[in-house]
Amino acid sequence: MTVYTFPDDYDKFNTYFIPQPKQSNWTCYMFGNRPGGMGMCYTPVEGQVPNRFVRFMMRICLGCTWVKKDT
Repeated sequence: MTVYTFPDDYDKFNTYFIPQPKQSNWTCYMFGNRPGGMGMCYTPVEGQVPNRFVRFMMRICLGCTWVKKDT
């Protein structure tokens, strides 16, 4: 997580931070896009990755490619 620093004279009273959810290690390259391409990519939130059947149907019907990153 990034740590933000402010000048000493900055008024922190009206400063808000939005916590970002942790992303999963799966990436969906949408509508015919492939890894390294310039198209749309989608990375779901951890724990909300579609199951194998849904990923397979997305590949057949929409041309989406799901890739799991090695961690």
